[in-house]
Amino acid sequence: MALLLCCACCCTSLLAQNLLVRSAPEEEGLRSENIDRFMNLLMQDNRIEVHSCIIMRHGHVIAEIYPNPWKASHRHTMYSVSKSFTSVAVGMCIADSLISLDDSLGRFFSPLFPENKPDSVENITVRHLLTMQSGLPVDTKMRTREREWIKTLLAYTPVAPAGSRWAYDSMMSYLLSAIVQEVTDSTLMSFLQTRLFQPLGIQDAAWEESPEGVTCGGWGLYIRPEDMAKFGQLLLNEGEWHGVQLVPKDWVKQMTTPQSVTGRYGFHIWKSAYPGWVEANGAYGQVIYIIPEADMVVSLTQCNYENAPVAKWISRHLVDNCLPFSLPKPQNRTQLYKLSHPTPIGKKSPTKRILPITLSLEKNSLRWERVCLRTDKDTLMMDVKDEDGKEYCIRLGYGEWLESQVTGQPYCNPRFINNFSNLPTSWHVAGSYAWNNDNSIHVSLRWVDWISSAELQFSFSGVSAQLRFVPREVGKALTFKAWRL
Repeated sequence: MALLLCCACCCTSLLAQNLLVRSAPEEEGLRSENIDRFMNLLMQDNRIEVHSCIIMRHGHVIAEIYPNPWKASHRHTMYSVSKSFTSVAVGMCIADSLISLDDSLGRFFSPLFPENKPDSVENITVRHLLTMQSGLPVDTKMRTREREWIKTLLAYTPVAPAGSRWAYDSMMSYLLSAIVQEVTDSTLMSFLQTRLFQPLGIQDAAWEESPEGVTCGGWGLYIRPEDMAKFGQLLLNEGEWHGVQLVPKDWVKQMTTPQSVTGRYGFHIWKSAYPGWVEANGAYGQVIYIIPEADMVVSLTQCNYENAPVAKWISRHLVDNCLPFSLPKPQNRTQLYKLSHPTPIGKKSPTKRILPITLSLEKNSLRWERVCLRTDKDTLMMDVKDEDGKEYCIRLGYGEWLESQVTGQPYCNPRFINNFSNLPTSWHVAGSYAWNNDNSIHVSLRWVDWISSAELQFSFSGVSAQLRFVPREVGKALTFKAWRL
């Protein structure tokens, strides 16, 4: 009896803190061995670098992994998972009678249209934006060129009548964010902070803004893995959270029902290839699977650049093995909570004296100008100066990952993100190293609150050197020249 009271008090405390309640897989009708098979596939498939995975059933977390160097406490970029949050904000505004699905762009942005404005643009509706059927051309590079995004978009000539053509375009999400800001007098981020994030217990979220001071909407949200799982559970619960209807039930039904000519896209969220499933999906495999038939949510952050069949594994190893009753707990279970991504293999030290060494690099996609490799006591340090003039130090572990907080941005699309504001002011990089037999050094880096991973190899020859850079998102090696200073 005392144990039951203790468990009940613990559960009540977690709910009061808006933390997800943990439960054993067997208590929720799934065998641990099925969980283990699925998690092992995630860890062993070379096409994937999984950063986190949370499995929920019946509203409880039944398994979760954060393979080292990633952590549960790290925020992670969401890419287009951000769009589904934008859709929820639009649904809330509709419920508040601030906008309607049939409101046109002309209602919100009339002063920003060009003098000879085409009616076909002015009459694009909220519905058209939500379903990616505006008919406007897709210009993915506009964000890097222009400072007035809304005005630029409204001046485009449509390539098809609104509602007749589907084209995935993050700028449609941006226009929705601008509409929310227009009718609420607050940014989309501020609006959701009060109406969604605080009730869900989502803390320390961040969202990139445009040069116009508008939340980006279609990308740029940073939240923790548990926050993703909460959002998935909220949609699985048809917008209800601990007895409170945060999102209108009819809106959740509308947004998760195919609404476009594709037959798969709803209001900024996808119908899965698996019947009944819904997916909030972002680039490189940031994804929330909502699976009503199994009363299950599976959320992942990862770099799945070759599209490994994660949904197939979920179906085969998890959904197909769910039972409607509890099971006996196994006496022995594989420990999944201490997983780690491999570190470089090799020697701790070179066979001849090389360090300290400072290198000047030719122009490169890392945007590094200078690198200094040195030792500090028993730790290898890599001092970096980048093209923005920022200087920072990355600690490198031998046979382990060491984390550093740096001011330099991740290498992925740096010129692209430099056109935004409200970015994190610092980033976390985990590093590890090993020396090769030829006295070259292999350095592995993981930007653990972003998505980028890189394998670097420094080779030295007299006064010259070479840097071989393999970004995981691309998988193609790039080689740059360097010189000793």
